[in-house]
Amino acid sequence: MDSDNVERAHSTPAWHWLLFLGILCAAVYLRFAGLNWDEGQWIHPDEGHMRIITSVIHVPDSPALYFDTHHSPLNSLNNGYVYSYGTLPLFLTRWTAEWLDRSCRAPSGGASAVLDRLPDRAWGGACKLSAFTGSASALVGRFFSALFDVGTVVLVYLIGRRLYGQAAGLLAMAFAAFIPFTIQQAHFFTVDSAATFFMVLTAYFSVRAGQAGVSRVPSWPDFGLAGVATGLAAACKVSAALAALFVALAGLWWWLRAVRAPSPRPALRSLLLVIPPLALAGALSLVAFRVAQPYAFEGPGFLGVKPSPEWFERLGQIQAEQNGEMDLPSGRQWTNRAPILFPWMNMVVWGMGLPLGLAAWAGWALAGYELLRGRLAHLVVWSWTTLLFFYQATRWVKAMRYFLPLYPLLAILAAYLLVRIFSGATGWRKRVGVGLAVVVVGLTVFWGLAVFAIYTRPNTRVAASRWIYDRVSAGSVVANEHWDWGLPLPIDGYNPFAGMYTGLEMENYNEDTPEKLEQMLAWLDQADYIFLASNRLYASIPRLPARYPMTINYYRRLFGGELGFDLVADFTSRPALGPFQFPDQECPFPLMAAGYVHQAQPVVVRLPPAEEAFSVYDHPRVLIFEKTARFDLARARALLTEGVEWSEVAQGLRPQEVSP
Repeated sequence: MDSDNVERAHSTPAWHWLLFLGILCAAVYLRFAGLNWDEGQWIHPDEGHMRIITSVIHVPDSPALYFDTHHSPLNSLNNGYVYSYGTLPLFLTRWTAEWLDRSCRAPSGGASAVLDRLPDRAWGGACKLSAFTGSASALVGRFFSALFDVGTVVLVYLIGRRLYGQAAGLLAMAFAAFIPFTIQQAHFFTVDSAATFFMVLTAYFSVRAGQAGVSRVPSWPDFGLAGVATGLAAACKVSAALAALFVALAGLWWWLRAVRAPSPRPALRSLLLVIPPLALAGALSLVAFRVAQPYAFEGPGFLGVKPSPEWFERLGQIQAEQNGEMDLPSGRQWTNRAPILFPWMNMVVWGMGLPLGLAAWAGWALAGYELLRGRLAHLVVWSWTTLLFFYQATRWVKAMRYFLPLYPLLAILAAYLLVRIFSGATGWRKRVGVGLAVVVVGLTVFWGLAVFAIYTRPNTRVAASRWIYDRVSAGSVVANEHWDWGLPLPIDGYNPFAGMYTGLEMENYNEDTPEKLEQMLAWLDQADYIFLASNRLYASIPRLPARYPMTINYYRRLFGGELGFDLVADFTSRPALGPFQFPDQECPFPLMAAGYVHQAQPVVVRLPPAEEAFSVYDHPRVLIFEKTARFDLARARALLTEGVEWSEVAQGLRPQEVSP
């Protein structure tokens, strides 16, 4: 048996499989429970785009239409909408949603009889409304995200076992099952969990290909399947095409082993042997991508592979957004974010939790050291993890979800480190190693459950909306911020802005000008309440003080109570377990005490704040301010303009132009 393949031929004990099943059940529960976390309000911003596109496309009546880019009803462009992501998760969701809607319309039985019995009433309710192809498509999309992520947990076990043995495979699987960030992403109707699954599937077949015996020809089936997985990954998210590097590393691994074998082949001959299966992988990846992302090409048939100019134009726009070339409000949060350090901190502190995060990167360091000393078993996982991390960590947009494919691989490296410590050791060293593994697993379980608890509580925007209906009088003027969700939400039969409340939209991302000052004073004068549905604006605007001096004054004075508004309610749903609570939202200004605090704060553990999206999408902090008799328009004008020289305001200052 090859020395790089540590999976042994002896039988696996029964307790091993019992642990495997227990971990798998935990992974399933943590991902599928609480999928309707926003009670049918669908408040995830990226899901809004996915739901709209799902509702305007439909499965073609004729299979020939599938590849007909300019006529297929599955192509959103033919329905007047631009789609920004990969089509494989979208098509799976639409096909399933159409089947559910047809089954719901059946006279008896069918999907309706099954869905009505599910614990979450949203499934049965959507069935009765035949809405799975409409607003409730988010439930279907979230189901697939959860399913794909469970698959990733299983793949982590398979890769860890093949590379480092049974104990490492099981330990890596336990880590992967409880990683908080993957649990969170599995609750969203986005493409990231699906793309990660196929990228890790590519890694699995690449490991198999790299481990194949060098006394024979390379493993054509494993290279071919790795190519198919690469194409499907790219069809979920075009940046996932980086999975092709797994396949190239597998070819390099097999070649290095061949030339170092006890009876080595000549280097050139070994290279000529591995090139054809690599070419097969490349060809099959293109075929898989052609099938699963058909409208990246002009068509009209399968062989119509001329690239679609519309698709490439949209890719160019996305690239400009990612590079910071486009000055979008959503990109201002990245101003002065430290390359490497900022994404690393978010991954280690929030995405994985400190115990697992530190163990993972310590395992990465150990594997890198051993790779330099010739242990080729680390080549595929370590090299890919390193290259992807430093590539993403040095770009303008450093969103946590761009690093999602690294989490499963880092879980494997963490498991390798811990098994390496106690395997082969005796006496106190072995006890210390086992104890360390138990501590890291226990704290990872704790952290995963703390984040999962978010889905067992009412969403903060939903809870705040119910509070508003109970406490804010009809006829009140309520102000919300643009580029954020307006409150109250239309829940429990209420339609808040159809005569119940008068709404204002405060456009605080607009340039600071004398005209904006007058507009802001008018908003403050009219509003009875100010609702901040997240920290999206008040955490990003202060990163551009030369551009927004007046707006920064506004937030500082509002939060401090000097504008004459009191903080009457503060809604949070932070990661928490038992008495411990972990505030994760960035708040740049001192905040007055609230009259009502939604989440009790028995033991607060302060950590560096998380990236905006980690808290904004599913558990944002909601602040409700009420005007008091202390409000004075003249005083408000003086407070907003304090220290502001209009001639010095850097209007249009792009975030990339701000000096550190």
